[in-house]
Amino acid sequence: MMYGLIGKPLGHSYSKVIHEMLGKYEYNLNELEPAQMKELIKSRNFKGLNVTIPYKKDVIPLCDRVTKLAGEIGAVNTLYFKDGQLWGHNTDYEGFLYASKRAGIQYCNKVVAILGTGGASLSALAAVKHEGCSEVYRVSRSSSDADCGIINYETLYSMAGHIQVIVNTTPVGTYPDNLHRLINLDEFSKLESVMDVIYNPFKTLLVQDAQARKLHVSNGLPMLVAQATAAAGYFLNAPGSFDKMNEKIIEALEEKLRNIVLIGMPGSGKSKVAKALSNITGKPFFDMDKEIENREGITIPEIFEKQGEKAFRDMETQVAQDLGKERGIIIATGGGSILRPQNVAALKQNGLVIHLVRPIDKLPTNGRPLSKDIDALRQMEKIRLPLYRRAADITLNNSRYLSRRKLEQYLLDKLPITKEKSYDNDK
Repeated sequence: MMYGLIGKPLGHSYSKVIHEMLGKYEYNLNELEPAQMKELIKSRNFKGLNVTIPYKKDVIPLCDRVTKLAGEIGAVNTLYFKDGQLWGHNTDYEGFLYASKRAGIQYCNKVVAILGTGGASLSALAAVKHEGCSEVYRVSRSSSDADCGIINYETLYSMAGHIQVIVNTTPVGTYPDNLHRLINLDEFSKLESVMDVIYNPFKTLLVQDAQARKLHVSNGLPMLVAQATAAAGYFLNAPGSFDKMNEKIIEALEEKLRNIVLIGMPGSGKSKVAKALSNITGKPFFDMDKEIENREGITIPEIFEKQGEKAFRDMETQVAQDLGKERGIIIATGGGSILRPQNVAALKQNGLVIHLVRPIDKLPTNGRPLSKDIDALRQMEKIRLPLYRRAADITLNNSRYLSRRKLEQYLLDKLPITKEKSYDNDK
């Protein structure tokens, strides 16, 4: 192994795909036990390694030298050779600042709260201090230590009116335990920015809350990419030489990993468009109503007749949560999926949400329990249209009948998608 990542677990790491997009070397993921980690590093049988949990502190005594920054942070995520010696460095710091500046998040003269006190918080702490924050607090669930700048969540809420920037370095809300959050932003009246180091999902509830308030906000993907390209520069003794690749890699990963979610009135063509998008992008297609029918073993009209609408909506919520946490898929929703805010939050986690619009008089009514005639459709649209508009990232007119070829070209012209590309597996 010449280059790679060590840590445990690594099942959902994107490091391999990011590093190999640079086209300079093969990169491997290596889940190691503590003894194996020590043996590998002592062997020096590699050219460069990234280090993730739980070994960012454990590798420090195994290095010949540690950079001043890594020593200050107290954690190492990059091992490389220079002048025959093994150096330990921390590029999480560089990645954090890159993501922050990209999003317009400023720390100078700001009061900052960093959620979490683990290894990731140390890089953020160093970065915001170096940027000149006026005050910074790390927030712990379990304890407070005012002398070390650590407070609990009760204290955080008592000073919520003064906090201007929140940085989440905890794993709360990350895959597979999606749709959780530690704090309610409603209490933070002076909040300007939110930085969340989580990148799976793209939009945690914290990120969605910040976006709804039109704050400066970033998820962890730009940080992940920038720390990786920075590490590559150290591996190859050319620091900074891959910085120009960051945006290209971020864009490619977002396109590869994001879901495309179709919402709209019953009969607006969501399934047909989803199939066309699947053909264009190579992403698998899931129909939420079909998923419900497959799980229950009966049709949607039978569910409404035998169990009622509430039971159906509960099933729909579960499917929205299950599919919403996946990545790189096409989702055709049921017409009423946007009636529950929790469904919208689940689908927006990784999804580009597209509202398909079709005139009422072109919507079918056969076999649809809630849209049996044109009057029912008009009443339904009156209620749902504001919800569709609020949830959508893009609105697309789907009123014309188009052949498959013309529909695919129409989608390519109107949406931020490209034909299927071949990327290395990110597992």
